[in-house]
Parts: sequence; C-alpha cells; structure tokens
Amino acid sequence: LSLTIHAIGDRAIRDVLDVLSEVQGEQPSALRHRIEHVQCLHPDDIHRLAQLGVIASMQPPHIMDDWAVADRVWGQRARYAYAFRSLLDAGANLAFGSDCPVAPLNPLLGIQAAVLRQDREGRPTGGWYPAERLTVAEAVRGYTLGAAYAVGLEDVLGSITPGKLADMVVLSGDIFTIPPEEISDTQVDYTIFDGQIVPGM
Repeated sequence: LSLTIHAIGDRAIRDVLDVLSEVQGEQPSALRHRIEHVQCLHPDDIHRLAQLGVIASMQPPHIMDDWAVADRVWGQRARYAYAFRSLLDAGANLAFGSDCPVAPLNPLLGIQAAVLRQDREGRPTGGWYPAERLTVAEAVRGYTLGAAYAVGLEDVLGSITPGKLADMVVLSGDIFTIPPEEISDTQVDYTIFDGQIVPGM
C-alpha cells in the first residue's frame, strides 16, 4: 500500500522520512510513497527524500500567497520552502497539483508560479529565492508526467506518446515562448479527453 502523508514543515517532513527509513531502509521502495505539500524542509533532507524515492507532491500556486508570511514566520528556513530546483536536482520526483479549493485550480497559474516564484503583482522582484525556479518544461512535467507517476499511471497518462490516452489541452498561446508572466493569462481553446474533444472545457 503506497502512503500519501500530509507534511508541511521541516520537522513533520523529517519525521515522515524517519518512519519510511525505518520501514524500508535507506533504499527506494517499490511502493510510491508521497508527501503532500513539502512546503519547508531542512536542506539535509532534500537528498534523503530523493534517495528514499519519496514523491514530493507540491502545489506551486501557494508561493503566490505564502512567500511574505513564510519569510516572516520561517525566517532563514524559508530558503528551503517550495525547494523545487533543489529537489529536482537531487533526483526527487515532483508531482504538481493545485490544492483546490485552498488555491486556484488553474495549472497554468501553477506553472507560472513555479517559473517566476512571484505573486500576481510581480513581487518580490526577481522572484522569491530565485535559485529554486524551474523552467517552463520542468513545471509542465510536474503537472503532467510527474502527477501521472505519483499515481502509478505514467504508462497511460502524462505525455503525448503513442499508446497512451489522448488526454490534452490546446492552448491559445505557446507557453514555452511567451513571457513567463503571461502564462496564467493563456486560455484553453479546447480539451481532448481519451481522444475525444470535450465541449465547454
């Protein structure tokens, strides 16, 4: 049975990793355990999370609303809040989602947040801990193949590949070439679900 455990802060995340280490040893498990949120973790646990094969199920839109409060409450520990780049570079699997209704459902907003690490007003200038920014392609992967991997469906979902379900959206613009601050303004022209155009989506 794969576990999905809610853990936001560094102590809670470490406790989860300690328990998983005790159960499975220091090697990845065949089961796909994941931690929901992984909002603030200790730098010593970044490589450990990756080594254990734990999926970091994260919600980039939270950066837009949380960064100022996180700076005030977590202080220097906020350096490893929403540590997308550090986790990815350590070899961790990132799975992105929205946490709706707590945060907006729109994945384009989440992609923009992962790329810019700014709120809707463009603050802070240059991005909040910009070393943790992702490329557009990396953020898209978190919402597609990363999410499919987290639920064990990467063989049928998550990428436009022969043999997989034809689930995709056609967008009004190319999010890989437009300025990143315009990504969330992009519209969905239409949705294809299991190879069929779905009206009204």
